[in-house]
Amino acid sequence: MLKNLYRRLTAILLLILAFCATVFIGQETVISIATIIILLIELGTSYLLLKKREKLQMVLLSAIVTEGLFLLTEEFWLLALSILLLIVAGVWRGLFGQAVRRKVTAFMMGRKVLFSIAVLFVSALWILGIYAKPITKPVALEVDVTATIDEHRLDSSAAMLKNIEVMNSFGSRTTGSEGHNKFIAWLEQQVTDMGLTVYRDQYTFDRWEEKNSSLVIDQQPIHVSSAFPYSGETDEKGVTGELVYTKRGDYEQASGKIAVVEIENFKDFPIGIVMNMRDSSPKQNKIAPSEGDLVLTTALKEAKLEQAKEMGVKAVILVWKGVSDDKVEKQYVPFTTDYAGIPAVWVNETEGQKVISAANEHKEGTVILEADEQKNAPTESFYVKIEGKRKDEAIIINTHTDGINVVEENGAVGMLSMIRYLQQEQPERTMIFAFVTGHFRLPEFKGTSQATSTWMEGHRELWDGENGHMKAVAGITVEHLGSMEWKDDDTGHYGPTGRISTEYTYAGNEMMAAIWQKAVEQRGDARTVILRGHNKFEFGESQPLFEAGIPLLGFIPMPDYLLTDSENREMDKFDVKLMHSQIVSLLKAVKLVDGTETGKLGVSDGYSFFYGRIR
Repeated sequence: MLKNLYRRLTAILLLILAFCATVFIGQETVISIATIIILLIELGTSYLLLKKREKLQMVLLSAIVTEGLFLLTEEFWLLALSILLLIVAGVWRGLFGQAVRRKVTAFMMGRKVLFSIAVLFVSALWILGIYAKPITKPVALEVDVTATIDEHRLDSSAAMLKNIEVMNSFGSRTTGSEGHNKFIAWLEQQVTDMGLTVYRDQYTFDRWEEKNSSLVIDQQPIHVSSAFPYSGETDEKGVTGELVYTKRGDYEQASGKIAVVEIENFKDFPIGIVMNMRDSSPKQNKIAPSEGDLVLTTALKEAKLEQAKEMGVKAVILVWKGVSDDKVEKQYVPFTTDYAGIPAVWVNETEGQKVISAANEHKEGTVILEADEQKNAPTESFYVKIEGKRKDEAIIINTHTDGINVVEENGAVGMLSMIRYLQQEQPERTMIFAFVTGHFRLPEFKGTSQATSTWMEGHRELWDGENGHMKAVAGITVEHLGSMEWKDDDTGHYGPTGRISTEYTYAGNEMMAAIWQKAVEQRGDARTVILRGHNKFEFGESQPLFEAGIPLLGFIPMPDYLLTDSENREMDKFDVKLMHSQIVSLLKAVKLVDGTETGKLGVSDGYSFFYGRIR
């Protein structure tokens, strides 16, 4: 009986080792060492103590050898083989290695069925792991490969700040808004003044924009931290009804009433689910805690407003929990949902406790959410070109033009400085600068992933290399320049940390990662974390380039105030000298890419899967 128990536990342990080796990217070395130790113990136990001589021992010995070779070479196929051997050993030990009993009980059959399901599950993950190939080998550039930028020929920090101030003068620039349209017109005039031809793509969509929002309970105003974008609208009198505290999605009891829903912020979200780290510069840098928490919270804890509308709910009040009042103020979240047709507003945790108490007492409240609606609102993307010596190859440099504050989105302003600099001498390859619209209305513009995919689909002649088209050999995405870090501290106070925001940079493959490392190596203020697209996530407008197989660099810091639509446009959190330094790095990357042979640039690796490396 003890022998059978030992065998069953060993079979489960072998599957657990196979599972961990498959799922936890970046931990392969630790898991391999642990696997070798455990397999040696298993061999010693079965061979020396139990005096068993069986063919399975050869499988375990092969797994030990394979794991050892993997530790020496870091070849992915050796890791895949060792995982397969662990699965085979687990099946052998769990299903075929026990004494046959004359009487088969329902418990025994159930146990075998569950074990078989576990084997199939781990095997499916192993097959997916082979497809994803999460392990890539770093590439080192030649020592003499350099790129220098003559900063006397580049826009000064003062000139960049002047352009930033012009951008801010247009106010909030949500997709298709008056401020956005004015910003696009100004950008187009800037590149026209540089002597470049502007190629426009015009679109229409149904636009929604908040004019006024408020909440009143017992004739007392409750502060609204922000409106829920594209939720719905009321007239100036609003809607009045009994407040009902409920869970998101459980709106039946709030029919004909106003639902109050608490949304707890993801403070400690397992970030390895959406990020996989390739490298960092300097080496001690790692993914910052709680990064992008409000965006992730509103995406993963969806309010399900459509269900509320179907249930006849009059309005929805969403209450933040577990995040400071200052941090949630004026947050334009979520910005990725369809129009819901029901008014919804956010309140901070302090005000939210008043709302929840009122709902528990079945009091009445009034929600007002007035909005401008415009059918077939116009908006446009545009691009310009700097002709290269080679007409058949292109480098795409892109960003989006819609945004709400100084960092979201100032990539277009940065690209103006890049264009002015790169114009001064003809590049090897044609440079295509794409300024796209629709990032703040992704339900209508995202195409396959982000707004740039809509632009790409309309201009395959610029990148797909088919039927005489140009071939995009690389892409560089510019977003969120000059961002300083602000965080909630342990006491719940929201303020500056004194550091720059982590400079997340997606690299399509190891060559592009090496190019970015070279581009930032002289920067004393760098705080770079290089990422790989992971589990179908790649934040920002680099994703369409990545999914098209174009090797890319997607520069996208993600400060906590990224979606804050404040009056001062978050200028107190912006550093123009940092922006200037980041533009220098981006220009170096462009020049390094332009000077690299096409074959060496390669193609994007594709997404990695499972739980990513986070340090």
